[in-house]
Amino acid sequence: MKPLLVPTGIKAYMGENEYLMIANRSSNPLKRGMILPNGVGIIDADYVDNDKNEGEIFIQMVNWGIRDMHLKKGERIGQGIFMPFLVTDDDATQEKNDRTGGFGSSGVH
Repeated sequence: MKPLLVPTGIKAYMGENEYLMIANRSSNPLKRGMILPNGVGIIDADYVDNDKNEGEIFIQMVNWGIRDMHLKKGERIGQGIFMPFLVTDDDATQEKNDRTGGFGSSGVH
């Protein structure tokens, strides 16, 4: 079983101190056998300006079912929650580079 990226056709604009949390719909595992492999997805505020995918949000899913799953356009597979985030006084500020990738591109490599 390999995770697949499911396109949503959605872009989300956020403030500098916000992120979008992507959660699975509670019916997905039971009815479809589909889960988010990491439990939750995090979309950074600067993702919307990504040149590689034009900022379109993709949801990473794994099909644990025994049959192939075919999703129809507009089918609800996840839910997004806009959340603020805070930093501590002693957080080190890193120089921010332009985003050049999508999944897994915001961390330090």
